[in-house]
Amino acid sequence: MIYVEVLKAIYGMLQAALLWYKQFRADLEGIGFKFNNYDPCVANKMVEGKQQTVRFHLDDLMSSHVNAKVNDKFQEWLQATYGQINEVQVTRGKKHVYLGMTVVFHDDGSVTLDMRDYIEGMINDFPII
Repeated sequence: MIYVEVLKAIYGMLQAALLWYKQFRADLEGIGFKFNNYDPCVANKMVEGKQQTVRFHLDDLMSSHVNAKVNDKFQEWLQATYGQINEVQVTRGKKHVYLGMTVVFHDDGSVTLDMRDYIEGMINDFPII
């Protein structure tokens, strides 16, 4: 018989997700973010007189601010805080994939959300026999 003591949370376990959320929330609050009362995975902070919004689900995160340098600074903070665990990967531009959605930001200020690729992947995972 072997007994094992796990000293850190194991990725994929429900407890791991809760521990990560608590740690990430505390870290964001520590740098001035306030969490949304209606969605606990959305936090806002006023930077240079404009709102920065961070939305996340586990380790998938999207940050937005009108000044790209604010997002650069946030990325640097993420890298300094969590980069020793794994390098922070960043996507820039007007098109992103976030939580299975393709998000496109248009020049007129509108946003398009498209989940066709995600749905197609689900259908392919469960073919009809």
